[in-house]
Amino acid sequence: MISGLSKHLFVSNLFYLTCLLTGMCFTNSLVAQEDILTKLNLQIDQLQQQIDSFDGSIDQKVNLTEERQTKAATELYIEKFNRIQENINTSEADLMARKRLLSDLLKLLETVRPDNYFLYNRMNLNVDMILRIRQIQDEKRMTSILKSDVSTSINVIPFYDFKPYAKDVLIHAARNQPSLLLSKFSLIYSHKYSEDVLAELCANAPMNVCFYMGNDNPVYRTMLSEPTRNRHPELQTMMKIFEKVGSNSRAYLLIDAVQKGSLSVMDAHNKTLDRDSLFTYLLKYREKSSVMASYSIDDEIRYTALKRVRVMNDLHEEADSIRFKVCDTTNLNSQELYALLVFAEDEIFTSTFLGLYSRMMDRMNLKSSFEFLHSVGMVRYRTFIKMCAAYNTLPTFLSRMNEWEKRALFNRMVNGLDREPNPLEEAVVLADTYGALANSEDKEIFGTALKKEYETIHWKTDENTKLYKSLLSVTGLIENPEINTDITELSELMRSSAFKKNEHIQQHFFFDDIDGRVSYSSFLQRFNKPGWTTVDKGSYVIVQSTYGRKVKLFLNKPTSEYAGQDAIREYFKKTGRFPDIVVHRGHSYYVSTTIESVTPSAELVILGSCGGYNNISEVMNYSPNAQIIASKQVGTRYVNNELIFDICEQLRQDKDVVWETLWTQVGKTLASNKTASERFADYLPPHRNLGVLLIRTYRKSL
Repeated sequence: MISGLSKHLFVSNLFYLTCLLTGMCFTNSLVAQEDILTKLNLQIDQLQQQIDSFDGSIDQKVNLTEERQTKAATELYIEKFNRIQENINTSEADLMARKRLLSDLLKLLETVRPDNYFLYNRMNLNVDMILRIRQIQDEKRMTSILKSDVSTSINVIPFYDFKPYAKDVLIHAARNQPSLLLSKFSLIYSHKYSEDVLAELCANAPMNVCFYMGNDNPVYRTMLSEPTRNRHPELQTMMKIFEKVGSNSRAYLLIDAVQKGSLSVMDAHNKTLDRDSLFTYLLKYREKSSVMASYSIDDEIRYTALKRVRVMNDLHEEADSIRFKVCDTTNLNSQELYALLVFAEDEIFTSTFLGLYSRMMDRMNLKSSFEFLHSVGMVRYRTFIKMCAAYNTLPTFLSRMNEWEKRALFNRMVNGLDREPNPLEEAVVLADTYGALANSEDKEIFGTALKKEYETIHWKTDENTKLYKSLLSVTGLIENPEINTDITELSELMRSSAFKKNEHIQQHFFFDDIDGRVSYSSFLQRFNKPGWTTVDKGSYVIVQSTYGRKVKLFLNKPTSEYAGQDAIREYFKKTGRFPDIVVHRGHSYYVSTTIESVTPSAELVILGSCGGYNNISEVMNYSPNAQIIASKQVGTRYVNNELIFDICEQLRQDKDVVWETLWTQVGKTLASNKTASERFADYLPPHRNLGVLLIRTYRKSL
């Protein structure tokens, strides 16, 4: 490994040697350019040395809590950055290209500070992608890799925006992550293809784009160009709507109708004023196969679906005539009920799903449920099938299909994952669906379809093939020695990893609403037992063991949500000791706050919110090795309190936490509480989490 000044001199001497061998003249301009490269290389070296010093010593080693973390951080900040730097210096023919890439590498390093360098996994995703961009020459393969992780591909735009595949990747990103891409639009503003990307953003997510209109920014400046608007009717229509109703109108949702002339701007504006009637209108509108604004329309439908489902959830103890009154008195049709199910997936209670599902089936005016899926435009049909499998309603849904229709449905489900905005997410849905199928005949049809699809594409050598191979391996449909699907490491939480520096630390996130306050109070009560005590720290408390092994739980008070979480975070930064277990104890719409606080130290993450399972991929971006416990459906304090207390007791007593044993134990404890017992059935322990196993397996194969 070349480092510091030696590394810089190596690059500098290599440059001069190249000049001499090629007979290049040392013009003032050339020397000036090389001086800039020299300066940039030295600045990169100095920043690496600065990061090296954060642990108190400069020794080419970034020391963290444990050896595994130290090794990963050192590899990232020293070795990987060295490799990228040397690759840029030795492989770029254009001096200006080298200057630009080194500048971008410098900017990346400048974001690393003493208060965040321990969060190396966030940076690692970006750096690993940059390394692939620099090393992989196969454009088709690189396009596939970038498309497989849209968020990271947007974060590293400067390292491929000049590549032939940049336009293809960024148009894909515009369909999948429009908000993030818009925030980085300035990075591609100077490229000719930026107007094509913006046109795609307008066609897919106009409600995201309209917030940039009327201000001096690259997005709006692109729109103001008349030649650009003439080439892209989507931009022309956006300006037409903006000039009539401004940027706060929801008329942009109907950009398709405005562009085609079937609605005037004011008609579109008026149709979107009432969100309840807009919900029904958009469902019919969305059924068209190629409607514009699909991303924004789905966002709007999801808003209303969640609003209505939350009301039904809150009435879960009332009679169905009261709970589902909004469905029955307004006589929502089967398509509208379907939308409530699939767009409120993250928060829907089991009983809410079952009530809506039975009404949907009763009101389905089509003989075949296969035809019904086509009547809703196949919108989120994989999600629906997965939910049906999880709630044990799939047999009744499939019973209204003939054999040919079942095969056609499963063939469609497993086909074309590479064409989806998030292929890995859809693959997790398939793994979950297969795992939940109870009928052996249906399982065989699904498995046959999956294997058939793999046989169709397995000769390819791209990431799509690896995804299907990983999917088949984790579901047990094929045995492949190249794919490691060993779940041994997920079967227990070892004391050796749960305790660092002879102490185990947890952080629990509570939020300032009724549920948060009740959950917090009941959780503290659960630890009002021998062996435990509570220390009040003002905005937060520490629940800690009084004998046995040293275990500490940091809980922010829900009434001090922000102050408490900030104070705990500052304590961890000051001590350099971060949580081994992170627990989310709020609604699903708060979960991003918890996930963003997960560090590589986390050995276990517990998502105690409704639909927490849907966030496993995001958690693994922050702590790839963490085990995850999450509910596929409804999270509840009755389960969370018992589960966490038992984990803590095992650790206090200096025992490894064996998930199979613990799950049996908690199940017996909750058996007397019918509601808690039913909801515990929706919780997935780490060793049964097919989604985690698939994501790990696939990422290792890349």
